[in-house]
Amino acid sequence: MKSWVRAGLAAALVAAVPVLPLAAGAKYTAQGFAFDAQQKSQVVVVRPSLFMGTLDSANRQIEDPEWLAQAHSNLQEALKRHPAAKTAQWRFDDWNDPQNKPLSEGFWKTTQLIQSDIVFKVPQGSFPIAPGEDWQKRFKGLPKGPHAYALPMSAVEEIRQTYGAADFALLIKMHDAYTTDGAKLARLLGGMGNVMSDGVNTMAPPPHFGFSMLVDLRDGKVVWFFADGAFGGDLRKAASADKRVAQMLTKWPSAN
Repeated sequence: MKSWVRAGLAAALVAAVPVLPLAAGAKYTAQGFAFDAQQKSQVVVVRPSLFMGTLDSANRQIEDPEWLAQAHSNLQEALKRHPAAKTAQWRFDDWNDPQNKPLSEGFWKTTQLIQSDIVFKVPQGSFPIAPGEDWQKRFKGLPKGPHAYALPMSAVEEIRQTYGAADFALLIKMHDAYTTDGAKLARLLGGMGNVMSDGVNTMAPPPHFGFSMLVDLRDGKVVWFFADGAFGGDLRKAASADKRVAQMLTKWPSAN
């Protein structure tokens, strides 16, 4: 194959790779918060809300129970290896035990609303915005400066009833959909078509997003938070789970 043909094909393939969204992580730590250096705080890591599955050529997302079980095990082991284990004492249940019940859907919806407030740095309760509301006008009228965020006490009580007493709770919500071989080919061809018709690949990348949130179980206060729209690291694999945990615990609080 002539060199100019190879160069042309290589350029087309590069252009067809999905453009990743700008997804710099959203970070938050409550003013003045630090762990007690004299005594390790006990942090119960609740059963995370994880989607682990495939993204097929029809753009359907299909859960994979085996991958989920692997992610549960690898996540716990990676947390134990992370330097954060020096500032906090992790406490886990066996998330793969059939008797281990997840927190309610309503609980996780509450955390997602708080996530939206933190990401946009607005007072708690600002989201969701009603359909048709002028969100730009509303944002201009919001008070400036740091804001405090907290889970409602009903959500805190759900954690206590499910996991018992602890100082803090670490909440983790992740969504990972991995493309099948057929989907990879379809996305490659579709991306090349986009480049030819629009000059740029407009296909959305496979979803790998989520957040982690540390909550004080005395009052429900959110003391630390990190979210990202493009997480790296594969929780299905022990070797790469460390990368995911290192990213999701970005700016983990120190001990004073």
